[in-house]
Amino acid sequence: MTDAIPTSQERLLDAEAIEQAASSVSRPTARMHLEALAKKLRKESEALQRVEKSSAMAIAETGEAAPVPAAVPVVAATDSSAPVAASPSIKYVSIDRFAFDAGGYDAPFVTLYIPLSGVGSISADNVQCSFTKDSFDLIVRDLQGKSYRLLKDNLEKDIDPAKSKYIIKSDKVVLKLHKVKTSEYGGYDYWTKLTDKKDRKSSSKKDDPQKSIMDLMKDMYNEGDDNMKKVIGETFMKQQRGELGGTGMDF
Repeated sequence: MTDAIPTSQERLLDAEAIEQAASSVSRPTARMHLEALAKKLRKESEALQRVEKSSAMAIAETGEAAPVPAAVPVVAATDSSAPVAASPSIKYVSIDRFAFDAGGYDAPFVTLYIPLSGVGSISADNVQCSFTKDSFDLIVRDLQGKSYRLLKDNLEKDIDPAKSKYIIKSDKVVLKLHKVKTSEYGGYDYWTKLTDKKDRKSSSKKDDPQKSIMDLMKDMYNEGDDNMKKVIGETFMKQQRGELGGTGMDF
């Protein structure tokens, strides 16, 4: 009897199959949309791997080893668009106290100072932050018996996830959100506040080309060869069963 394939591995295999099919597609737009879907599945796979790893660590942890004080690290997001997985079994204390420095038009960063007494004494692996173009999610685990979270998913302006980072100090975490330049020769976006009262995500959905993408994929299914139909058909079926949560497909 073979072991069940982890969900993260399923996502990865789906992505590889779609990438293989995309390589045989001659229409540039169709190939672009397939590659975008494969990229999304890869990001989901990476996020699920974090959840699976966290669960395995929780099971294996004995609690006997004391954490070694870590040097002050500066951490840049290696895969900023993939969210940090917040374990549902952990109760997080919401962080509501922090200092906010927007900087001037020529300042490349918006800086947040989050006071957390003793955070520098825990393992750096217990402090994680993910960045997307309009959000960040900071998670601090097992700090003096508690876990903390600061999530902002409606930033006033877009940021550059790849250039954003977080710094762990002895008694605080510093978030550096990299601003987006207004032009090649101009300054950076000017921030007046951290978050926007308007729901940017909802307004952006109105312009979301997802429906046209899916219509195109349906056409590709109808016109494609057997291999193409197999790959796209399996993707559709998994979405309908809820196995591709968050992809936004609706058929």
